[in-house]
Amino acid sequence: MRSGSRLLALAAIASTVSLLAGCDLGLPAGRTPHREGNRLDMGDQPKLKPQRKDIFLGRPTGLMAPQPGAVAVGETPYPYAQNEADKAGAELVNPLKPTADVLAHGKFVFENVCITCHGPKGAGDGHVTALFPKPPSLMTQKVRDWPDGQLFHRPMRGQGSMPSHARQVDQADAWSVVLWIREMQKTEPVAPPPAVPAAVAAATSSAPAPRAVPAAGGKP
Repeated sequence: MRSGSRLLALAAIASTVSLLAGCDLGLPAGRTPHREGNRLDMGDQPKLKPQRKDIFLGRPTGLMAPQPGAVAVGETPYPYAQNEADKAGAELVNPLKPTADVLAHGKFVFENVCITCHGPKGAGDGHVTALFPKPPSLMTQKVRDWPDGQLFHRPMRGQGSMPSHARQVDQADAWSVVLWIREMQKTEPVAPPPAVPAAVAAATSSAPAPRAVPAAGGKP
């Protein structure tokens, strides 16, 4: 065969292959088949994807585990443990000032996060208290006497039936809520301390009186 004929034959074969590649060959469609044909979707071929298990080993892969002690960008870990409220109150200082903008933001956060349990005026009469334990009023003298840091500590670490809100509320937002609570305390009356539950009061009243200790060498 002459070289020219060979070139023509190769060109014809290439044209045929190209034509067949552009036609639908009846291959099984992928998860999201192309609209113009019934071909395998490139998105379905085996590959490493974030959050997906390894196709061979069956274990999560694609993301490296963070190093111990790693902190996300822009995140400031809260350093006090749950039982360190007094320490937080003594050491923490509110970085915000009660300007009009800060108070307005604190009111906004309170009315979108805290109000469901603490109520509109901090009295502990939010709507969810019909199903969950009622929190103490934020207007008691006890709460008024807390330093700002101790009041800030409660949503950061949680208290009683209230879980920690450190992941839901930014620390700057929490500080602005502290200032808004202080603002409400200026106009709201002082609330009485929480009533002692009847069961606790009954147990206290029924407790036996301590026995007198006899003096040395004498009778009680």
